[in-house]
This record gives sequence, structure tokens and C-alpha cells, in this order.
Amino acid sequence: MTDFELGYTPNNLKKMMKDHSLSQKDVYELIGKTRGVFSKYLLEPENKNFVSMNHKDWVKLIKHVSSK
Repeated sequence: MTDFELGYTPNNLKKMMKDHSLSQKDVYELIGKTRGVFSKYLLEPENKNFVSMNHKDWVKLIKHVSSK
């Protein structure tokens, strides 16, 4: 993985999904979240509806893509 910011950011999440051909549904099912909650992870932090993905879920996603 290259061109990443440090840690979880909406941009890193989008890039990881694109680089590994993962849909939003793939990811929110993997981490056990609803579509509504997951969509807030993709918003820019300046957006009042933005929610930051917790570290446990971010690590779970990283492990998933690293195992492929």
C-alpha cells in the first residue's frame, strides 16, 4: 500500500477499497456495521455527519486485505 496518510482516514479507506476491489457492502459486512454507519466513515471529517472508524475495525480491514 502506497500513497496513504497515516492511519485511518476517509481517503485511506476509499483507496483501500479501490485497490482491493472491495465494495462498501463487502467492508461493512466484514466489520459488522450497518450501511448507514459505514457511509459516515467515508465522509470528510469537516462534515457534521462524519464518524471516525474505530481502531479495532480498521485493523480488521487491514488484516483482511493483507491476507489476500
